[in-house]
Amino acid sequence: GALGSLATRLARSSDVFGRDGQPASRTVNFIAAHDGMALADIVAYERKHNEANGEQNRDGHNDNLSWNNGAEGETDETAIGEARFNDQCALLATLFASR
Repeated sequence: GALGSLATRLARSSDVFGRDGQPASRTVNFIAAHDGMALADIVAYERKHNEANGEQNRDGHNDNLSWNNGAEGETDETAIGEARFNDQCALLATLFASR
């Protein structure tokens, strides 16, 4: 199930990276990268919004695995802001727990 899959990923994904005599410690765990969304954007946008930079939204990839918690972009709704904060904390906790 999902919990077993999460445990495997947190424990270095040896099913993926521990093959061919290579140690599973060669993994890199990350949430955001230079060519994707920032952590705050991952929980605030369902899709990228790069229209203003002159690239007509063609730059960056479209597979961000992001969610907006009920409103696309900035919002003054307290419940959505709290949900976004909680999601960011959960993502960071998962990252910090990974090896």
